Amino acid sequence: MADIVLLATADWDHPLWTNKQHVACALAELGHRVLYVDSLGVRGPRVDRADSGRILRRLRRGLRLPRQVRSGVWVVSPLVLPGQTQGMAGRLNRWSLNLCLFAADLALDLRRPLLWTFNPQTRAYLRLGKFHAVIYHCVDRIQAQPGMPVAALEAAEQDLCGAVNALFTTAPQLQHALGSLNAGSHCFGNVADADHFGQALQPGQTAPVDWPDVQGPVLIFIGAIDAYKLDLPMLEHLVSSTPEWSYVFIGPVGETDPTTDITTLEANANVHVLGPRPYSSLPRYLAQADVALLPLQVNEYTRHMYPMKFFEYLAAGLPVVATEIPSLMDQGDVAWLVPPQAPAFEQAIRQVLVGEGPTQKQRLDRAGLHTYRGRTAAMLQCLHQHGLMPEEPPAPQAPPYHHVRTQWSWPRLSGLARLGMVRILERIGAAKSAEACLRHCLRREPGNITLLAALAQRRLAVGDNQGGCALIERIWAQDGEAEILHQLLFRRGSRPGSRIDQLALFDALAASEALPLHYAGYCRVVRTYRAIDAKDPAALRRCVAGLDAILVELERDPNTYRCLKPNRENRAKLLISAQLTRLRALMALEHTPGLVQASSELLESARRYDPFAIDRNTATRMTRNIMRSLTIAAVMAWHTADARDFADVLGEMERLRTACHDPRFDPIATKTQEDHRGFADAVVAMLAACCWPVTDPAQRPELERLVDPMLLVYFPDLRRNRAEKARRFLQSLQPLAHSS
Repeated sequence: MADIVLLATADWDHPLWTNKQHVACALAELGHRVLYVDSLGVRGPRVDRADSGRILRRLRRGLRLPRQVRSGVWVVSPLVLPGQTQGMAGRLNRWSLNLCLFAADLALDLRRPLLWTFNPQTRAYLRLGKFHAVIYHCVDRIQAQPGMPVAALEAAEQDLCGAVNALFTTAPQLQHALGSLNAGSHCFGNVADADHFGQALQPGQTAPVDWPDVQGPVLIFIGAIDAYKLDLPMLEHLVSSTPEWSYVFIGPVGETDPTTDITTLEANANVHVLGPRPYSSLPRYLAQADVALLPLQVNEYTRHMYPMKFFEYLAAGLPVVATEIPSLMDQGDVAWLVPPQAPAFEQAIRQVLVGEGPTQKQRLDRAGLHTYRGRTAAMLQCLHQHGLMPEEPPAPQAPPYHHVRTQWSWPRLSGLARLGMVRILERIGAAKSAEACLRHCLRREPGNITLLAALAQRRLAVGDNQGGCALIERIWAQDGEAEILHQLLFRRGSRPGSRIDQLALFDALAASEALPLHYAGYCRVVRTYRAIDAKDPAALRRCVAGLDAILVELERDPNTYRCLKPNRENRAKLLISAQLTRLRALMALEHTPGLVQASSELLESARRYDPFAIDRNTATRMTRNIMRSLTIAAVMAWHTADARDFADVLGEMERLRTACHDPRFDPIATKTQEDHRGFADAVVAMLAACCWPVTDPAQRPELERLVDPMLLVYFPDLRRNRAEKARRFLQSLQPLAHSS
């Protein structure tokens, strides 16, 4: 079960339900808790009845705590100034939304929530890093609607697509436009609530009380009646040329496009505009109709849309006549798809009325394949494959959404207060009494993470690595994060003792079977570097064996190369880190046959690795490590005098160097402390100058030409005053190189 914050662009109680409400319900039905955030507005308010009504409703609800609207779904309505993301108004909106989410966190106890957003301006309101993962669900080209700030929305959406963990689109044109911006981009076509609209087929349906008294065929349209979307001139021509048919329209008029004028349409006696009707009653209206219509224009908006009502019509069993927009082109076997021309619509309707075209069974079967529950389950499975879903079951004390709740929680404050007494005892030299006091406190609060971390630090400081490791495992089981372990792994200053002591510490941590793979893997990576520093051959051999096991597990998992978790939790990054570390260990052991084999395995991994398939931040930050690893593989190809293998390695390096310069990575490359692109350019240029023809082994370069590339394996830049280190390694390869 995951907690999900759903940032909508439609209010929960809007009479025309769209993807936002349906996705929230489907997530709840699949066992998750959903906090539905009513629309923040993507344009400024208009002075009309619709916007005035929304503003009044928002003012009434804005100060309420989350209200539960159905099992697993709660709704909040933040007080915001619609469409304002900049300046003082923007700051007030961010403050109001975050205060609203903080109150919701207090009320619902949100733990490591995902953010599922439909709002392209999300980054103007929220810090994405506060969520376990962020999904942008793009269901239409909202900037193509009338009155929208097109340039601002376009820029915000482009930025958001690159920043989120995953991107879901509902139409082929949306996927074409946005898909290349995100490694986790997937197109899931639109769907419908098939069970709900299937009620139209129940026998004995009575007509609603406001159903018009009509004779002959009835054609129905349900949805927003807006001039930017519907082809009103075509409809007027169709209606006037077919007076024997009745046309029923259900939905608000001009809600999005206030220029909508249906006066001419309504002037026809065979047109009945009923206005909005409750979602629950729509199947009863559909049950009275003979044909369902989707009379759309073909424009910038409709080319990027996938109308949900198409599958709602199918689920109700009705024949559908629709404009042939791009998203529907693969549905021509279950509906009549025609140009937006009155004669074409009229001809198709006449064929439907005489029984031609797809059968009702075909329509219902297709609708059954396109349901919210099915699509949402597929989306969640996709997130799981990318490594973005929280661990199941969640840790008992998994971090809440808001950091303040952790900082000011009673267990933490209690732990800090008790640690005050412990530190006093330590200062007066009563170390044993201090630890006894700490253990006594833990017997009273055995799950207190603050106390557990304090005891773990003290155990590690005195060399009790097994005891410290056991405490770290308890912390991981409690909160699912283990900040103390993160500090030990990635903050060198937090490691106790000498490098020899640290080798023993990471020996103990690497042996843990309770820690997750990314922690266990980096424990083995750090342990290996400590063994290299210690010049301990026996420890190095153990380290190589441990890294081999991690690499086998990572290569076996098909999801490793499409992991979208950030940075150190990314499995692809761990794979490359482990590959490089194993190579460095084998170099320290001067195990040449092992280096040849490991280089071959690395090249196979590099061929499978696609930087466009993982998180862009991670792909950028691992550029140096994969280039260093491949540099070693190139040197081993030089060692074995294999010009073809050398060229293959260089080819992979060229591919990855080109990829790292792709515009997708620009926002990250300019912010990293290290110049990954410059590093890649430099090492590729050095190795490219060392190529030799397959047909002329005598042109293989001299050892000295490879000293500079090897220096970049050892050091972050060319430290030629340390060239002897690289030269010694290359010379250790010479005997086998000559014999080959």
